[in-house]
Amino acid sequence: MHATTTPFLSARLRGAAAGTAAAALALTLVPGVASAQGTTEDAVSVRLKVATEPAVEVAVVPRAWPTSLLEEQGVPVDGNDVVEVVRDGREVTGTNKRVRQGDTVRLVDVEKQRRTKSARVRAGVVEVPTTKLAPGRRKVVRQGKAGLRRIVAVRTLHNGEPTKYRVVSRTLVRKPSPRRVLVGRQPWSVPGTDGLNWGALANCESGGNPRAVNAAGYYGLYQFDVSTWRGVGGSGMPHQASPGEQTYRAKLLYKARGRSPWPTCGRLL
Repeated sequence: MHATTTPFLSARLRGAAAGTAAAALALTLVPGVASAQGTTEDAVSVRLKVATEPAVEVAVVPRAWPTSLLEEQGVPVDGNDVVEVVRDGREVTGTNKRVRQGDTVRLVDVEKQRRTKSARVRAGVVEVPTTKLAPGRRKVVRQGKAGLRRIVAVRTLHNGEPTKYRVVSRTLVRKPSPRRVLVGRQPWSVPGTDGLNWGALANCESGGNPRAVNAAGYYGLYQFDVSTWRGVGGSGMPHQASPGEQTYRAKLLYKARGRSPWPTCGRLL
């Protein structure tokens, strides 16, 4: 239903007040209560409430459908609108919606508004460790660019008041491009260990897989257990560190204990 029906309805009410009568299933509007003039003897009185308009009383033949009542008053009802029949303070459904004496027929004007808006997608930051900068220093080498997402939503209004907001689709129109930042770190160099064959040791211990996990509790390229990893300054889990950090921690371990942490593969260093 659209708001333009309200003046038309008011005109119908004024015409009925002047004594206009209808036949068969037609309705007669009377200010206050239904009058015997122009109505059948078995007519019943019901209250009609259309959207935010004041309620009026109408006379109608018993057991008429509420939609027929509205049509007779020239009030269009579309597929979104809600027609309710209230009897003795409770809403009725099904065939019980055929009107009876004292019922209230309510039309809720339902409007659905489809809206499209754009939303920024945060670009994020990628940090890259480097020994080319002093430890702790940062350098932006590529500025990020936010992405763009198109959002389609439907807003539902009952009698002009918002009652529901539902997002029906989200489409990524432009992917975000993260900002790239170099972060200075301590060099992963340990005197007396850099010339050893760490690649051969890693291949022997883990197949060269920095994410390797052994069910016995050993992790990463060099199959650290957690306590040993923490003992050489590592944090988190060994296999979650970068390959460079894993090698650095392995060098520290070698510096402290030699080949003994790798009894089988240590000979390859």
